[in-house]
Amino acid sequence: MLMSVTHSQAAEFVESLRVAAMPCDDLVNIYDDLHDRYGWRRARLLRWLTLPRDGGPLVLFVGEAPGREGAAVTGVPFASIATLTQPGFERLHECQVDAGFSAIGGSLGLQRESTAKAFWTAVLPLFEELPLPVVWNIVPFWPHSSSVNRTPRPHELRLGLKWTERILKMWEFDAVVAVGRCAQRGLDLAGVASVYVRHPSRGGANEFASGIRDVLNEL
Repeated sequence: MLMSVTHSQAAEFVESLRVAAMPCDDLVNIYDDLHDRYGWRRARLLRWLTLPRDGGPLVLFVGEAPGREGAAVTGVPFASIATLTQPGFERLHECQVDAGFSAIGGSLGLQRESTAKAFWTAVLPLFEELPLPVVWNIVPFWPHSSSVNRTPRPHELRLGLKWTERILKMWEFDAVVAVGRCAQRGLDLAGVASVYVRHPSRGGANEFASGIRDVLNEL
């Protein structure tokens, strides 16, 4: 079973994100040269994709899109500055690089994101004996309205599938988990069978953790 991705495979994937054109001004390519001037997000994503993932069943978690205080800063889905640097999330620190963080269009603001914290607080204890799961967003770019997160539009879901489908081919997954209804809709558009779990935000952390346990019990 294919558990690891080569550096060249991951680098080609990250480069395809860097050069991607956006269909509208309120969908931001967080990996392009304008918004990732020093390549910090690209470097962290490259490190994340090439981490070893051997030793057991491999799970893919698919979320909605980068959040302003999460992946839009770090470049890694479901990851904030806090989850990449602070105690309690040490397994994630492997994808850190010797470079700084930059926000999209302004100051960094908060260095934590509630979704990132809730996600990994639930996931890491359940995966202690398993490979670190792969995480991705159905739309890898930041959808916003006046610098506030917004739900991706249908055409943005279809755009994002280009990269989601490539992620699905880079590994052999034992389970694909849709985190929230938006991710589920995107995977349905691609004809990808997935297991839905409640999104951990807005009071959904307990249901999210319960859903993950159910997925793992079926592996």
